[in-house]
Amino acid sequence: MKNLWMAATLTLSTLAFASCSSETQETDTTTANVDTEMNTTTTVDSTLNEDKREFMGKAHSISTQQLELGKLAVEKGKTEQVRDYGQQMVDIYSKKLDELQDISKRYSVTLPQQMEEDHAGRVQELRDKNTDEFDRAYWETVVDAHKEALQQFEDNVKDVEETDNTTFNLWARNMGKEIRAQMENAMRFRQDYKN
Repeated sequence: MKNLWMAATLTLSTLAFASCSSETQETDTTTANVDTEMNTTTTVDSTLNEDKREFMGKAHSISTQQLELGKLAVEKGKTEQVRDYGQQMVDIYSKKLDELQDISKRYSVTLPQQMEEDHAGRVQELRDKNTDEFDRAYWETVVDAHKEALQQFEDNVKDVEETDNTTFNLWARNMGKEIRAQMENAMRFRQDYKN
């Protein structure tokens, strides 16, 4: 009987200890989650220097240009490759513009309503191409647009520490990677078209 009593006491003690340990672990996890959220919140600064504010407007113009070039490819492209690539640009840059719009609200930055003149001119020049010359002109235009955009994005993030994970810096770094990938695809397609 004494052994049974000791076994029961030991079992209950173990359960009580495990229960306390579990509650402590949940509390620690909850605290860690709150700390993580607070750290994330503290890295999302609400101010941008003037250069970053200016670049946010340029990034909006670049993204709008890519979106419009994509729409033209879907509308006027003769080959499926041009139309498919154009649709991909529409999908990517629609999402990127939505993200940028959200970020601009966090930083209280008003984005421009129109593309910069050189971006709008590039879109208009492509729009004016006739159907026979459109696909070739599209690849040339989109590769040039990507090269220019990539240079501007790289210039913007080159002095930013890799550990500076504020919302806009993360977006700009990721956008630069996206532009590079799309530029490389466009260059391959342009080469295929020439052959």
